[in-house]
Amino acid sequence: MSAEESLTLDKRLALVSFTKDTEPFIVVETDKCNRCESKPCLYICPAEVYTWKEKLNYNTEGCMETGACLIVCQKIGAGAISWKYPSGGKGVTFKLG
Repeated sequence: MSAEESLTLDKRLALVSFTKDTEPFIVVETDKCNRCESKPCLYICPAEVYTWKEKLNYNTEGCMETGACLIVCQKIGAGAISWKYPSGGKGVTFKLG
């Protein structure tokens, strides 16, 4: 088994780095979230960007840019999420381990 294959998921995720963009690449109309019954973004995001504590909270640092939140919000949620890729050179950087 190669060294790359022996890395655990936690060790692989530790190799991921993030560079914050000055412009937000995820914008959420949180008032719509209050009316959303299913809140699918809370369950689909692998980076746990979205949390619920009396209202929807989100922190884009750590976003892995899958776009899954946008898709489920538009398809079965309240349509509250606007999402685009960060500016060039910003956002997530994946490294092989």
